[in-house]
Amino acid sequence: MSIPFEIKFDENTYRHHVDGVTMVMHCHHYMSLTVKLADAMEDMGAVKILRESAEDSIRELLEAYFKAHGISSSAERLNIGREMYSVLGLGKMEVFGNDGGGEVKLVRSHVDEGWVQKFGKSSKFVNHFTCGYLAAMFAVSFSRAARTYNVYETASLAMGEPEGKIIVKAN
Repeated sequence: MSIPFEIKFDENTYRHHVDGVTMVMHCHHYMSLTVKLADAMEDMGAVKILRESAEDSIRELLEAYFKAHGISSSAERLNIGREMYSVLGLGKMEVFGNDGGGEVKLVRSHVDEGWVQKFGKSSKFVNHFTCGYLAAMFAVSFSRAARTYNVYETASLAMGEPEGKIIVKAN
């Protein structure tokens, strides 16, 4: 890991914090069941809610990290966002992009791989959390507002592809 990253644990509240932002540790059971619930409640907009919730929570974390470490370069912010994805245990990605959007290749994905372990191969895209993560990562990297980027999967590890592919486009 090349980025400085320290998780602090509060013995009184039993909470984890990174640069003042409270974090909840996750597991593939939680993530898979959250996605399954969102898909089941799609008629109520639950997938959108999951993606936007991920975007909002990751945005707060990235903004705090960049402020605490004095990171202002867009390219460096994108790279740190890529690295933080791995540091948080979410997987491994390669990112190509600019303020207009880009393409992300998922080499590993906690969400996709957890889905397959829990439910088997999926018949549809399931990585809504990472789509929200990427919307936040691009928006914060280029000092844009929330909901600036549309993010969608075009290939999925959960569907049996050798790697995932996600497209990011500015509105």
